[in-house]
Amino acid sequence: MTIPSPLLALFKEQLEAECAALSSKHSLIRRGDRLIYWYFIRLNGFTDTEVEEVFCDGSADLGIDSIWTDDDEMVHFYSFKNPEDPQKGFPAGEVDKTISGLNVILERKHEQIANPELKARLEELYQQLPKGYRIHFVSSGQGISQESRVKLDALMARLSGPSSNLVSWDDQPLNQLQEMFYKQNLPAVKDPITFRLERTPYMCRSGVADCYLFHIQGKVLAELYGTHTEGLLQRNIRVDQGNTATNRSIEGTCESDDSRNFLHFNNGVTFLCDSAAFDGFQGILKLEKAQVVNGGQTIRAIYRASKKGTLKPDVLVPARAITSSGDKDFANNVTVNQNNQNQVGTGFLRSNDPRVVQLDHSLAAKGWYLERREGELKNSTETEKAAIQQRIGRPLDGHVIRLKDGAQAYTATFFGQPELAKKNPKKIFLSTADGGSYEKIFSSEMTAEKIIVAHEIKIYVEDFVRRFAGVHRKLQASDDLETAYKPLLGGALAENHKDVIHQAMAQCSLFVCGTLFKDLAEFQKIDPVSIPDLLKTDGSRLIQEHLRYTIEYAKNNKDKAGGSWPVLLKSNTFFGFVTAYIQGIRAKKS
Repeated sequence: MTIPSPLLALFKEQLEAECAALSSKHSLIRRGDRLIYWYFIRLNGFTDTEVEEVFCDGSADLGIDSIWTDDDEMVHFYSFKNPEDPQKGFPAGEVDKTISGLNVILERKHEQIANPELKARLEELYQQLPKGYRIHFVSSGQGISQESRVKLDALMARLSGPSSNLVSWDDQPLNQLQEMFYKQNLPAVKDPITFRLERTPYMCRSGVADCYLFHIQGKVLAELYGTHTEGLLQRNIRVDQGNTATNRSIEGTCESDDSRNFLHFNNGVTFLCDSAAFDGFQGILKLEKAQVVNGGQTIRAIYRASKKGTLKPDVLVPARAITSSGDKDFANNVTVNQNNQNQVGTGFLRSNDPRVVQLDHSLAAKGWYLERREGELKNSTETEKAAIQQRIGRPLDGHVIRLKDGAQAYTATFFGQPELAKKNPKKIFLSTADGGSYEKIFSSEMTAEKIIVAHEIKIYVEDFVRRFAGVHRKLQASDDLETAYKPLLGGALAENHKDVIHQAMAQCSLFVCGTLFKDLAEFQKIDPVSIPDLLKTDGSRLIQEHLRYTIEYAKNNKDKAGGSWPVLLKSNTFFGFVTAYIQGIRAKKS
């Protein structure tokens, strides 16, 4: 049995959400039409009008849904399938229909049976002298069968004779669409970056990539940042750390008499790019789809000195460019290992992991922004924030999920491990090989919808805890605890457990998130998606109830709950005892 890819599960969810939005905007009734619009708009940058120009789906389409002639005069025929189940393959009968349709078209016998859109596309085609033809089978599920592949190869062999134009075909199932989307949306400077070098860079091929070692003048690096600003550093794990001692030292060196030694004092910058090439005749190194993955603080410090006019002209910066050839796993590993030498939050080492990047896109499709790097929004300009809001389709306020917070919430609820979420959050982002649970948590079971539900549960519980903290902080020694707590906690909890509630409350957020989810989703069989709305209407009572059950169990079972509240509320064993206790109560009531 093939294990579903976590990337594909998230991507399928994103695809469904984005297709639904396109369906609403363009009044698309058929699922296949939604995928056609998504494919051309999201992967090929078509406008709405341009999609209509290649569209020929419908009855009597002869198995051809779209026809497009690209700028190189290559004609592309498309057949689309958009199954709800990502495990479904491209139906063999539909491939046969396309093969038959192509035969009819090539013999020019389509006039009496093709729909008007298809006839119009073909009439336009017959007036061209294309360089070749390519047939694409695009599916949001699995690919085409071996039997269909044999039939297509036979058709290609027949059509690609000595006097025929080049004819070929390809299969673009869900995993291929995800790969195309990833490369299309990989954070990178779109235009090539070129450096005019005084000396030939040292180039070495190692493993799967090329590496170029060279140096850059500080003023050139400052100009590069001035042109692209933070867009140059989107794959750099650290955002601007501000006026730290290290950054002051970097800036001071490039302004002082030591500027001539900057090359020896600084670790330099690392560019990750799809490809690189050095023109020895012109002395130009050209980087395609490049990003800085290490050395962001150096670039920013040099830029600040340049803006002040204090950057010395003799500053030289060591640099290297590593080619990834579009390999997302290799690119992510470069980023992680380049930054592992200095301390940084484990979660942010995963900020460019393909699973996290895909989660980001999936959440954006549902109107949420995933803050993958610490301080990312804080350091964003108003223009950048406006672009994010346009991307998610609504204001950022109330629609931001920090990577660590979202992962903790999901781990405490859907993954059922509040201890891991509260006590060992670092292990959420460590691989299983390193003693962590990253692959288990960021698996095919994780979806953007689940992350949103978990986040909203956590936000509601944390707000309740904050309100209690506000009440508790205002208490005087002479105040009656029951009277003070009752408006928020209710009578039973305030009266019976006022002696320990303040000890439990400070540590309870993720624990209560876990018990609430298990009780509502598993014991009471409530759809998890409806839990956030349920909390908005009845959340205070539910939280009061769960706190009461938790404290009751602890008081009545000292042998199983002998630790302090901070210890108990970080224990999965205690979590198991409490949820079993709640399950028993639910069973009696039913």
